[in-house]
Amino acid sequence: MNVVSLKTFVPETHISLESVVEARGGTPSEAKTFRQLFGLTGVFSLAGEESAQTCFQDLIRQACLSLNDDIHIDAIILVQGLPARSPRQDVNLDAIRASSRFISDQAGLFTINQHNCATLFWGLKLADRLLHSGDVKRVALLAGDTLADFALAERYVPGCTLIGDAFACLILEAGPGACQISDIHCYHRPEFWPGLDGSQEDTKRFYRAHGELISLVLDHYPTGLRDQAWLLPHNINKLAWQTWRRYPMNARQRVATDLTGLTGHCYTTDPLLLLETYAPAITGRPAIMLSIGLGGWVGSARITCHRREENSHVRV
Repeated sequence: MNVVSLKTFVPETHISLESVVEARGGTPSEAKTFRQLFGLTGVFSLAGEESAQTCFQDLIRQACLSLNDDIHIDAIILVQGLPARSPRQDVNLDAIRASSRFISDQAGLFTINQHNCATLFWGLKLADRLLHSGDVKRVALLAGDTLADFALAERYVPGCTLIGDAFACLILEAGPGACQISDIHCYHRPEFWPGLDGSQEDTKRFYRAHGELISLVLDHYPTGLRDQAWLLPHNINKLAWQTWRRYPMNARQRVATDLTGLTGHCYTTDPLLLLETYAPAITGRPAIMLSIGLGGWVGSARITCHRREENSHVRV
């Protein structure tokens, strides 16, 4: 399936690592060690009247600017990694459907929120199935989470990551194009089910298996593709990816970790934030998006460039 348009939003309100660590009872020295070890410096958060609802309505408006007047969205898929409800996390898809003339009045509405930060790939899998059914011509996939309504301490996972807010709107259609998504894989390793609610030992056990889980999903892609591709991962922390690349078989893999220190880990949207910079049409290389969720949820997808005969209207 082809990416017709991709729009992302990262809030302007910045929260320093030191503030988040302090809110959890940590010391400045703990924050300094965490920064040096994991490469995370802070995150961005929704503020004031901002909400996931307003962000998605604005993003879908921007994304539709590139559409022709006779093109309509036939389905909306909401992807969130946090199933916890809160006022600014909740999204009314009926209101979003009614907010744009580019969305069909009969557009199907779907919500997926049970697969942690890898939920994006379950959403992509659903979009692919809908498009290949023939009944749906165009899908808007909305991805993003906010912890703005929760205590600041909830953004800090000691020895692991720092959680920020970010949002994305991806408009997809069937067929080839300037940015094509294919080979979508989704897995669950139930032995890691405790996720964020697990003990410190549960978390350690999960991260000891992190490299194994990465290899599990990347083994589905040809060696030639992996040699050429940029890996666009979840921004869990730089150390996790540096450790993985120390193995000789992974040393040549290009891994995009540019945003990790700036935005922190933004659950479902990390690979899409990176795709704006690392789309094949920009880099000249294919890409593989990847997420390894703390609850054992694993997802990936291949990103390639296949030009149409006519000029593509993709916006990434």
